[in-house]
Amino acid sequence: MDSGWRKGKISYKFPAVISNKKTMNKNKICIIAGLMMIAGCGLFKSADDLYSEAEIKRNSGEPKVALSLLEKIINKHADHEKAPDAQYMIAEIYYRDMGDFSKAIEEYGLIRANYPEAKQVPFSLFMQGFIYANTLSNFDEARAHYTEFLEKYADHELSTSVSFELKYLGKDVREIPELKHLAK
Repeated sequence: MDSGWRKGKISYKFPAVISNKKTMNKNKICIIAGLMMIAGCGLFKSADDLYSEAEIKRNSGEPKVALSLLEKIINKHADHEKAPDAQYMIAEIYYRDMGDFSKAIEEYGLIRANYPEAKQVPFSLFMQGFIYANTLSNFDEARAHYTEFLEKYADHELSTSVSFELKYLGKDVREIPELKHLAK
């Protein structure tokens, strides 16, 4: 068996072993770097961490980044207690930050569909009616949402606002006695 030593000459076969160790070290480094990149992308972040980061991004004027983080919560942590909060914030971003009212209505509807027991459901139903009434002037849809709200949540803190909205649905601000002072 040839151990790498030859008669009269010193010869060795260690470079192959050294080369394999270098390759193994490079592979380890690549794996570690890859894991760090994945971790940095939020793959291993908790729902709470993603939600906190989304709030920061939204408040710093980066709603699209916030949406991406919130969608990770919905997709990867759908059963987490933060999921309804994430869905509600998605709807709020479309409504308040991006002005995409149809998309906001759709996203508020997902709270109702996917998290029917969540505390945000009455607020979502109200917001759907509010957008239909005050932004899109779709009074039939607004009436339907507001009526459903009062049927389901008659004792909710927003029920007075919903009743007010229904009473003056489709009216100009100048036609509403309580709001005439705003029209001057």
